[in-house]
Amino acid sequence: MCKMFNNHHGKSILTRLLGVLLAAVLTMGSACAKGNDTFFAQFDGMTWSFCSGAGAWSTDLKIQPDGSFVGDYHDSDMGDTGDNYPNGTIYICSFSGKMSLVEQVDENSWKLHVDELTYTEPNGKEVFEDGCKYIYTDVYGLSTGDEMMLYKPGTPLDSFTDEMKFFAHAFDLTILPTWYFYSSKNNSGFEGFQIDPDLYTDNTDTQDVSMANPWEVMTAEELQNTIGIMFHAPKDADKVAYRWFAAASLAEMQFIMNGGDYTFRAQPVALDVGEMPDISGLYFTWENQEPETVAGFNGLIGQAKTETGDTVERVLWYDNTTGIMHSLAVLAHDVDGLDLAAVAEKIVLPAVE
Repeated sequence: MCKMFNNHHGKSILTRLLGVLLAAVLTMGSACAKGNDTFFAQFDGMTWSFCSGAGAWSTDLKIQPDGSFVGDYHDSDMGDTGDNYPNGTIYICSFSGKMSLVEQVDENSWKLHVDELTYTEPNGKEVFEDGCKYIYTDVYGLSTGDEMMLYKPGTPLDSFTDEMKFFAHAFDLTILPTWYFYSSKNNSGFEGFQIDPDLYTDNTDTQDVSMANPWEVMTAEELQNTIGIMFHAPKDADKVAYRWFAAASLAEMQFIMNGGDYTFRAQPVALDVGEMPDISGLYFTWENQEPETVAGFNGLIGQAKTETGDTVERVLWYDNTTGIMHSLAVLAHDVDGLDLAAVAEKIVLPAVE
């Protein structure tokens, strides 16, 4: 029977087998594409953010329903100045790409793959504007070919590493509060949250979809008109910068003083007695945390160590007369002898008076 099985029949069967395989591959590809569209569509309108809160850096992206994404990265070094950039140096990039759904791992998690990643500007390009030097660089926390694990809200955190909990801002929790994807390759974690869509621009004519930086740079007077209070930088402060985050009604002032990087924040919010939300944007396991009084209001102060060995000190307090939550944080090599509450009072007391 084998001798009667000639080449013509062999080619015919092989052709049919290849046809079946090709059809299966095309069907699987179509199903996968359809699955991607269905899967990623649920994240439309969400922003994904990777940040620690220390160092004024973050990577933010937005995922489209087809798995494509756009985003921005920025990191500030206000102490790196020169004759034509007295306001400091800012590392930035805008990027786009596409990710795909690899598989569902269990009821709480999925595996994602970064298929493409491109940049709008070449790495190393420098631009001088508004007294700052902007240096274009690679995005932090994302890379082509990266495989990431996506977790849904409510996922138990007992299997999460300390690094995963750190970037999920969930050290003191038992379940995950938000959507979250993590890359072990880049040791990066992105939280997903809803944000005002008006903060984004979509240029459909050029297919160039970009995400606006949610922080708006302002003058002290513009910020006062926006939030209703004036921030007074201490007299020894240098490189003072003011910002407004409209989606969160969050005002921010950054400055350098005596070798420390300071960030002061204020946010109008109605709180019950005893509530003390952390609006500092710093997510550490705070040590030596204890009650503190700032400008006559009850607060909380604590310290933490960064991965580089620097010290972060942060004080929180709520002004129940104005309904504004405050925070002041400093990042420095050594904070011994620093009275952070006294620095905070120099910022807010003139406004209260």
